[in-house]
Amino acid sequence: MMKKIYKENQLLEVNNIPSEVIESIKATIDILNENYGANRDIESDLGGYVVIAENIVDIEILKQGKLQGLIPEYIDMIECSRGINYTSIVYILSSDYSMVVVCTEELSKFLLE
Repeated sequence: MMKKIYKENQLLEVNNIPSEVIESIKATIDILNENYGANRDIESDLGGYVVIAENIVDIEILKQGKLQGLIPEYIDMIECSRGINYTSIVYILSSDYSMVVVCTEELSKFLLE
């Protein structure tokens, strides 16, 4: 099931991904908070959020929804000590609103095709 993260305390609910990924998401949330405020309304058109996609169904929902027709702005590899690497993929949805999709490297191939 896809998880939408836009506040740092929501990371406490995420327990099935490596600590390196958690730190990357925290850094993204910190940047969004610094620039758009920690109490921003994520349904507005300012700031953005992180989505953790956990399976192929999540990827298909994203591709047919908000990401339909969009190309990534930036892709970053998150190397993990557990051996399964993750990617962080930034999509610009509007001038001041973005979605960062975090998923395993394997799942990212389906997102990027």
